Amino acid sequence: MPKLIVTNGDSAAERLREAGIKGHIIPWRDMLHDGPVPAATLLDDVSDVRADFLSSALGLPFDEVRADFAHRDAQMEVHSAYGEVELWFEHDLYDQLQLIQILDYLAHEPERMGVSLVQASHYLAVMELGDLRALEAHRAPVTHVQMETAREAWEAFTAPTPRLLSSFLERPHEALPYLSPALSRLVCELPAPDSGLSLTEERILRHLAGGPMKVAHLFAAVHSMDQAQFLADLPFFLRLDGLAFAHEPLVTGLPFRSSEAPSLSFTPGEDGAAERSYRAYAAAEVSLTPAGAAALKGTFDHAANNGVERHLGGTRICAGAMWRYDRAAGRLVLPN
Repeated sequence: MPKLIVTNGDSAAERLREAGIKGHIIPWRDMLHDGPVPAATLLDDVSDVRADFLSSALGLPFDEVRADFAHRDAQMEVHSAYGEVELWFEHDLYDQLQLIQILDYLAHEPERMGVSLVQASHYLAVMELGDLRALEAHRAPVTHVQMETAREAWEAFTAPTPRLLSSFLERPHEALPYLSPALSRLVCELPAPDSGLSLTEERILRHLAGGPMKVAHLFAAVHSMDQAQFLADLPFFLRLDGLAFAHEPLVTGLPFRSSEAPSLSFTPGEDGAAERSYRAYAAAEVSLTPAGAAALKGTFDHAANNGVERHLGGTRICAGAMWRYDRAAGRLVLPN
């Protein structure tokens, strides 16, 4: 019988094909670390919310995004028609959130025989072909403990407050060894107590404290600071937008909001409107404002003063529900 393979995106899917890994491959295209994620088991319910967010945040046509999710979900929903289901995922936050979504979905399915997991400590899209083939040989059946760990993690991630997520991280979870480090990185995207900055925002400002930088160089510098790199260019641009177009801007120099440009998704070399917009944004030189410098000192609260509103999984972070995370103490700070 044919085999179903699920992995993190198009680049990984193509690399698996190049390595001769046989099966029908589904790329799971969703940056679940950004935007609302509802507490739902049905893929359709999650996809409705995610398509709405991604189309708005990234300037993509809603119908195209929703159709892509519908096609993906339909293939996943007939998983029992395959002899095997192989999940290929990396160690970083982007992948680990996708993995727990899929395992949570499978945990609620009446039939889920033949599910195995390939866990990679490196990035699939850049691995040597021989290493990918060797990795497949080490695939292992998904255990009940792994299913339950993923189900609990997904419930915590999609909860309306980060309390469950914080509690989840207080206990070891050896069954999925990359999950706790990834989720620990996730909670660092909550605003800090004094500055109101997420870890990524703070890193952006600290780099700019040394002087103006082009967006492309700033992205590379911030991206490299994570041992398990998860943040792609477009979600990085969203964070930069939030700092530049706030009521009291923390950075200056962006030519436009990335979400207001023609879709920044393109095939390199097309030289269309999307590629030209991307180049203009990436080439812009940004610098720190006085408010940005004050935030770094902890004397300007970006989250409170700029009315930050965003989601971390199921948690809506906003005025009146400004959940924070003290990164130095490693503890959740409840809203006042």
